[in-house]
Amino acid sequence: MFKAARFKKVLVISMVLVLTLGTIAVAANEVYQKQLTATFGRIKFKVDGKDVTKEIEDMYDAPAFVVDGRSYVPVRAIAELMGLEVKWDGETHTAEIIDVKSKAYEEAIKKKDQEIAELKKEIEKLKGKEKEKETKETDLKALEKKLNNKYGTYKNVYFDITLKESKNRIDVEILMDLKNSSQRNYWGKMTYKDRKSMIEDIVDTILSEFKDIAVYGSIYDLYYKRNFLTFSKPRVGKLTISHSDRYWGIYDDDIYDIVYDEFEYEGIMDAYVDIRDSSSNTIYIKVDIPSRYEDRWLNLTHSDKRRLLDYISYEIFRYYDYDRVLIDVYVDYDDSLWEYTINYKQNTGELIRIY
Repeated sequence: MFKAARFKKVLVISMVLVLTLGTIAVAANEVYQKQLTATFGRIKFKVDGKDVTKEIEDMYDAPAFVVDGRSYVPVRAIAELMGLEVKWDGETHTAEIIDVKSKAYEEAIKKKDQEIAELKKEIEKLKGKEKEKETKETDLKALEKKLNNKYGTYKNVYFDITLKESKNRIDVEILMDLKNSSQRNYWGKMTYKDRKSMIEDIVDTILSEFKDIAVYGSIYDLYYKRNFLTFSKPRVGKLTISHSDRYWGIYDDDIYDIVYDEFEYEGIMDAYVDIRDSSSNTIYIKVDIPSRYEDRWLNLTHSDKRRLLDYISYEIFRYYDYDRVLIDVYVDYDDSLWEYTINYKQNTGELIRIY
């Protein structure tokens, strides 16, 4: 395709030199006439192999002709066949041919170039975000490893710390397993100050590497299947720590509440609790289960029953100076009695069905 500017220049000069039927524009603004002899009918037009001579002659009423061996054709017909626009200035006898398609193509190409440039910017931005995400994930794993190295064992309690990041937030999952009595004892010996200090240090370490982010987490026990502690540090605000042990600062009569609450947790309501003996080193508790809830007790597995009584003993050991806990659970339905006993230094409690 001809370049628009060049094409215009050539055609304007040609039209100034050769106008219709022998009219010629010359230098010095002089115009004169000359008699010519023209031959018609010898020039034909084809477009994509199709003869369009008659259509052009009928449309423009200006057939092509030959003068002195030179062919003359209607400019407008040729231009429009090529998709060009013709403007005629009668005062200067100048025909201006405009390549409108080329101009439209150039605008379309310019627009596409702009779109491509924007897409490239977006791709680079996405690559940057992906790289930043990968960097953050790597940093998060490194931080997780750092925290586990420092707090994987704290005050002789074993912890497993996992970090998960979401939008403007990091969740901290701290797992422990109190199945072993030594772990229960060590956890019980951890004071409120110890736990608070550990959580504060973990949160401060996270915020030192991840700015302007919220931190939420918990300490979850796999054996008792519950959160013992939860904490939260919003992006704006102070760190708060909540203990789920439920028995901070308890008094002697709250032993009843410990037993009631744990049996209710298993769906056994209104258990009758009687503290039969409370000597210097042993506490003996008898629990009578109401008949309407006896099936719930009987349907618990042996390990579930032991875990329930383990937890009651664990709470008592934490806040009292007893060395031994003895619990009898009585079911009137089949006149059965389960006896559970545990010493502070034993690994696990023992649960025996007596009759």
